[in-house]
Formats: sequence, structure tokens, C-alpha cells
Amino acid sequence: MADLAEIYSDTRTQLAGFVSSLPEEDLDRPVPATPGWSIRDVVAHLTGVVERLAAGDFPAEFFAAIGSEPGIAVLNDWTGRQVDDRRPRPVQEILDEWEKAAAAAAPMIRGEVPWPEGVVPFAPHILVTDLGIHQHDVYGAVGVVRDRDAVPVRIGVATYVAGIDIRLRASGGPSLRLVNEHKEVVAGPGEPAATVRASRFELFRALSGRRSPGQLRAYEWEGDPEPFLELFYPYGVREEALVE
Repeated sequence: MADLAEIYSDTRTQLAGFVSSLPEEDLDRPVPATPGWSIRDVVAHLTGVVERLAAGDFPAEFFAAIGSEPGIAVLNDWTGRQVDDRRPRPVQEILDEWEKAAAAAAPMIRGEVPWPEGVVPFAPHILVTDLGIHQHDVYGAVGVVRDRDAVPVRIGVATYVAGIDIRLRASGGPSLRLVNEHKEVVAGPGEPAATVRASRFELFRALSGRRSPGQLRAYEWEGDPEPFLELFYPYGVREEALVE
């Protein structure tokens, strides 16, 4: 887990520095990738996630039924409280809290100290993936294009594909082949019923629910995409297109 701890730390430091460099008026700028949230709110969420996991507060119902309406409701309530509790505070104060919370969680991410009871062993992958997602949410809010081949993007794709593989195997398939410019992988049992091709960054954003169904259908598909579209929405369907 040492590598994931270093990746999380480096990415957190990078994003915190980027947010700190923004003009004050940008901190309340809406983030199109996360409707209803500002950049300030995204920072509050990232702070809350690592603080809550280290405290043993984990939304197990969401991970037990990813993509289900009850699971999404549990997750939205969990993340909403993180944001609401911090919304009145200055961003720099929240960033300082994030730094302290990340330092406290670092031994757990490295595997030196066990996570509290109820927190899943793959929590470090969740933290790195979530941070990578929201890093690009913030970049997109201010029109910045950077770090699209960064390590959290690669880890995030692998994490989401692993989740899809578990879901498809549990349901009995059909399986899906995902192909990007670096790699191809099959999620689910048996021969793939369909193949989707897109860049690794596009797949990362799509697998995290940042693309509309119309955008997903516009990827290069072999086979029928319709049975697989729901797998791209762990947090609920996004109706509006997001172009980054």
C-alpha cells in the first residue's frame, strides 16, 4: 500500500496547491461534473472522505449495491453531510484540515495500521480513485487540461473495471471488453458480448458517470451498447453531456 499512499499524498498536494492559487471568486465557481457543488464543495468532500474513512464511517450500503437507488441515496447523504458541515468555512481552513486528515490516514493507506472495523480493505484504491476523479472535476470547472495520463487516472480505470467485473460475474454477464490506447480488458465471465473503444481518460470519466448516455453511445462500439450503459453510472445517470 506504500505506493498508493505516495500517489494519494502527491496528488492531494498538487490539487491543494492548484486550489490555493485560484482567485477567491473562482472558489465558488460551479463544477459542471458535480451538479450543485462548487470548487469549495469539492474540496470539502475530499477532506470529508479521508477524515470519515479514518474514523470508521464507511457507506457500506453503497458498495454492497453499486448503482442501485438505495445505495446512491446512502452515498449522497454521506457526501452531502461532509460538504454541508464545511461549507461555511474558508477554503484554506478546509485545505489545512485535509492535510491533517490525510496525514492521520497515511499509515492506514500504507497498510501499517488496520482500518477501523467496517472499512473495506480496498479503501486506499477508493481514496486515490475519488481524488483523481475530483481533481479533473476541478480542472474542468476552470477550463484547465492537464494530468490526463496521471497515475490516479490509470488506477481509477482499473478500479472501476474491477467493480464492473464483480457486478457482471454476480449477475452472470454478459461480459464487456473495454479497449483504450494502452490496454484492453474484459469485465465479466466468458466471451464479450460487446466491445467499447475510447481513450483511457475518456473511459475514466465515463466510468465515473461523467458522460451522458448519448456520449457513451457515440464511442466506438462493436455489439449493442444498451445492456452495458447502466454500468457507467455508479452514482446515478447523468443526462446532460459533459465535454472536457
